[in-house]
Amino acid sequence: MSRDEGYDEAYDEDAYEESPAEAAHRRRRRKSLITVGVLLLALFFAFWWAYSYYKASSTGSSTTTAACRTPGPEEMTPAKVTVNVYNSTTRAGLAASAAQEFTAQGYAVGAVANDPLKHEVAGPAEVRFGPAGKAGADLVLASLGEGAVVVEDQRADATVDVALGQAYVKLGPLPGPADGRPLCTAPSASATPSPAAS
Repeated sequence: MSRDEGYDEAYDEDAYEESPAEAAHRRRRRKSLITVGVLLLALFFAFWWAYSYYKASSTGSSTTTAACRTPGPEEMTPAKVTVNVYNSTTRAGLAASAAQEFTAQGYAVGAVANDPLKHEVAGPAEVRFGPAGKAGADLVLASLGEGAVVVEDQRADATVDVALGQAYVKLGPLPGPADGRPLCTAPSASATPSPAAS
């Protein structure tokens, strides 16, 4: 065997054995690369989720604003109805909490107190109004839902009295318009319940 052949055999790659220190270093390097890759992937998904959430929120806000409609001059809206909210039950705070619900829907809330007529109302409510308040009462009745009792009186103004009864739970949603879009109405100022309200 020549000298050159012996040199090649001594440095043959197949005959090379990796030291324990080199093997440990290689394993640590591989683990580090895997960890960095996982972190980068997690950051990518976090940014992608945040961007998707932001985009959906922006789109939803603009859609809601564009979807509402301005009511016509002859259309009855909550802002055109003054509602007096009375409690005809022994449930404390019922008139005050219901008045807040009416206010949130855009109604103008007048008196908030115990029922001056002291009627016993078994259903959800008794709705009282005069000839001038029929259109407003119809809107209120639609929000109250089934079971409300209609009482027509001879008052001259267009106010609507809502005497809450034992079956009242909460105010229902406003009736939707024919085209399905909500009205662009701002809520009226909050009513200040009278000391007698309950």
